[in-house]
Formats: sequence, C-alpha cells, structure tokens
Amino acid sequence: MKVEIVSVVPASREATWALVMDIPRAASCIPGIKDITPDGENRYQATLQARVGPMGMSLSGTITVLSQDADAGEAHFLVEANDRRVGGGVKTNMTMKVTAKSPNETELEIVADTTFMGRLGELGQPIIRRKARNTLEEFSKNLSKLLASGSE
Repeated sequence: MKVEIVSVVPASREATWALVMDIPRAASCIPGIKDITPDGENRYQATLQARVGPMGMSLSGTITVLSQDADAGEAHFLVEANDRRVGGGVKTNMTMKVTAKSPNETELEIVADTTFMGRLGELGQPIIRRKARNTLEEFSKNLSKLLASGSE
C-alpha cells in the first residue's frame, strides 16, 4: 500500500533537512512513538503504540537510513516492526524529500510503501490506508510545529 503526502513546513530547507535526518527528534513527531534508541550506524530501535480499528498494538522494530543525499534533499528509510501479541508486522520503504519553496518555507514530500503481514494484513485496507495517511499527516504537522518553535 502506497501513501504519499506533501506539505509545506515553516522553516528553511537546511533546518528541515537537519531535523528530518536527526532520527530521534524526527521520530518523536510520529504519533504513538515511545522509545527510540541508536542501534549502530544509521539504525535505530523504536516502539510504536497505535490503534487500527478495534485493535491496539505495540510495534517494536528498526528504522534504518538506507541512503541520504543532502544536496538533493532526499533520504530513503526502511522501517520494519512486529507485534508479537497481535501476530503481525509492517515493512515500510519510505522516501522523504525536502525542496525549498522560499527562504522560510520548505516542501516536505513523504512517500511510504508499506506491506502489512499477519493479522495486520487481514484488517480492511480502507482502515489501514486511513490510519497510515493520518499518521503521516500528524507527523508532518508535528514536524512543522517543532520547526516553527525555532528549536532546530
């Protein structure tokens, strides 16, 4: 399932890029993220608590920075997580791209291609698609708030 969102954040391209590539700070903008700790170079352990429809889950897994190109303003990530209790997991290939719109505004484009496995894959696609889109939109809003607060 592929979800794409584009938003404009109130900060320079450089500040936006710096925040996006500060994985623990950027991940703190994801609703439900609990713990994020470094696990080697370009790899982080994380836990996400979320509800999808009637099902509450706690996904534990890794965020890996596959590539980053500061000049192009583009980074690729792999997110893999499982919930043993629910018996399912997710694997997401994600691209983030930042493009300057003005000195103080940056377009943030996020493309996430997610595969749901196990019981998570059995949930209705419309429910999962809505939850994935809402999560990315909330992430973008929270990132904007963090950038607007000037705490780059």
